[in-house]
Amino acid sequence: MEFLPDSSGVYILKDKENKVIYVGKAKSLKKRVSSYKNPKDTKGKALFSRIRTIEFIITENPDEALLLENNLIKKFKPPFNVRLVDDENYPYIKITDEEYPKIQKVYRIRGEKGNYFGPFPHGKAVDTTIKTLRKIFPIRSCNLKISEEKKYQPCMLYQIGLCSAPCAHLISKVDYIKTVENLKTFLRSEDKSIINTLANEMEKAKRELQFERAIIYRDAINGLNAIFSSQRVITEENVNFDLITGEIKGDKSCVVKVTIRNGRVVSLYPFILESLEDKPTLIEQFLISYSQHATSEKIYVDCSLENKEALEKFLKEKTGHKVQIVKAKGKASKKVLEFAKENAKLHLENYLKRKENETPKVLVQMKEILSLKHIPIRIEGYDISNIQGKFAVGSMVVFTRGKKDKDEYRRFRIKFVEGPNDYAMLYEVLLRRFMHNEEGFSKELPNLVLIDGGLGQLEVGKKVKEILNLDVDFISLAKKEELVFTEKSNEPIRLERDSPVLKLLQQVRDESHRFAKAYFKELHSKIITEDGNEE
Repeated sequence: MEFLPDSSGVYILKDKENKVIYVGKAKSLKKRVSSYKNPKDTKGKALFSRIRTIEFIITENPDEALLLENNLIKKFKPPFNVRLVDDENYPYIKITDEEYPKIQKVYRIRGEKGNYFGPFPHGKAVDTTIKTLRKIFPIRSCNLKISEEKKYQPCMLYQIGLCSAPCAHLISKVDYIKTVENLKTFLRSEDKSIINTLANEMEKAKRELQFERAIIYRDAINGLNAIFSSQRVITEENVNFDLITGEIKGDKSCVVKVTIRNGRVVSLYPFILESLEDKPTLIEQFLISYSQHATSEKIYVDCSLENKEALEKFLKEKTGHKVQIVKAKGKASKKVLEFAKENAKLHLENYLKRKENETPKVLVQMKEILSLKHIPIRIEGYDISNIQGKFAVGSMVVFTRGKKDKDEYRRFRIKFVEGPNDYAMLYEVLLRRFMHNEEGFSKELPNLVLIDGGLGQLEVGKKVKEILNLDVDFISLAKKEELVFTEKSNEPIRLERDSPVLKLLQQVRDESHRFAKAYFKELHSKIITEDGNEE
């Protein structure tokens, strides 16, 4: 770390495969990167354990560092930086850049031109929002190539009031573009100022005796008033601001953004993120990565941000308007903060509970690749450890939903086998486990048994399965070649080295080996001590 300069800049952390795993900024590169040497929490330890090389770029000031950090995060998408969980499932509302723009729900901001609003937490919510907005601002969603030269028949969406039918020339191009611009204004600001604009347009249409056009504006005003009247009142003060807070648990966090317009809650968006950051860095990176959420000129937060001034400049450049970041202290902002924190905590807890009950993709893949009968929700791993038959022990480790389940681990001291015979020892261990005749052994059968070894060890497992009529899949994993032997074929399966399935199998195998070795050493030391010899 001594080579790092004591100046502002950006640092890039890479793993043993030279992949970028984290990008950060600092006013002092030396101090910031040195803090990784002695991580105090599990999050920092997880990152530190993977760092192999450190690169840095010196910048003239913190403002430049913030911009560079943002560009590098977008380029490399490092796993330890803040990012939306399943970000491809977070939708956006898009207004296309066409002669007659249309409204769409999209899941990625690609290279196409257009105005994007979001991301939003749920696809269904966006569908409902788009439908509501189209009742007020009836713009098209079809893929027709519309021009003033060609005229189409209006479709059903025109009949039910969700489109003004520019394809059938039932609205002038000027009025259609006004409708689109009014929609964009509403999506950007979410406040009542748009109603004044629409009211002026309605009065103008009346004066010009354009009564059909006036009715369109009247209906839009009524629709917006219905939206605003249903919103929760936070304060009677006519205040407009956004508030952002977050809740962190392990490597998952929930950032909540609340939008207040005219003293009312107009939206609350929770975002589940993967992050190993503290709260100030989490909120900073959220605002940088999702700057389109900075819709207000004032953003309240509940913690001090180290790069507040640089962040305000960055957001001004991105949004085109001044943005002030303020710590929540006033009556109204504190009331919203309490409401937002409660929601962040609840959304994160619900997400983590859902994830606990979800089947990890790697287990579904394992079932398919290895032709297993069941998805291996519960995997038991077995290994034998001894020296020429002495101090012989066996281990059983359990992985539930792909994670270690240490409360279910069990160990065996070999009772009935004399001399070096690993197959017989394995046979004893499996019989004792699956006959349930010893205290403390779970009666819940595994979906998959993984034995450390090759074809010979698998044959032992198959024999026990046949004798006890077990509805369990058996496989073995051989060291060095890392070949997987299954019941279905005498030919082993060779998985790719970076296969998530192989990595999980190796983890189970290695854990059973470690657990057996630990018991062997404990037993060996105990017996030697009892004999009066030195350990």
